[in-house]
Amino acid sequence: MKKQILIATLLTLSTAATATLAVAKPGFGPARERPTFEQLDADGDGALSQAELAAQGQKRFAAADADGDGLLSAEELATRAQERIAKRTDAMIERFDENGDGALSAEEMPQHRGPQRILERADTDGNGTISKAEFDTAQAILNAVMKKKHHRGGPDKRDHGADAE
Repeated sequence: MKKQILIATLLTLSTAATATLAVAKPGFGPARERPTFEQLDADGDGALSQAELAAQGQKRFAAADADGDGLLSAEELATRAQERIAKRTDAMIERFDENGDGALSAEEMPQHRGPQRILERADTDGNGTISKAEFDTAQAILNAVMKKKHHRGGPDKRDHGADAE
């Protein structure tokens, strides 16, 4: 079952463009600035409490809440996402732009084993190709996994419809 889940996951990831995969892959962009232990340990007692960890989350929320209204609008979320994408894109170009023209050619793009791994895992009959049946099986497994993941904690707590209490 774990192999099938992995196959389904890899098939889904393969649909993204190579550049998108490279930008999103850890190590290809700038490291997200993570606070040190000492920065998180606000009271200096050598241990991180739930309150100290929650304070970090509140700090990140406040940084994204540009207008300070205590809410994250679509515009604020989009701005934050665009800033992260821009940083990763700049870092990727800096790292792989061999000729210094500020753009990446197909030859400069990082090579990854994604398609090869997908083929190896999804090709359950070992014939070197992925049949429609193999693809459909992988998609069905992925859908089941995503549905299970979505329902893991019970009803979506963000659902504030008429049935919500």
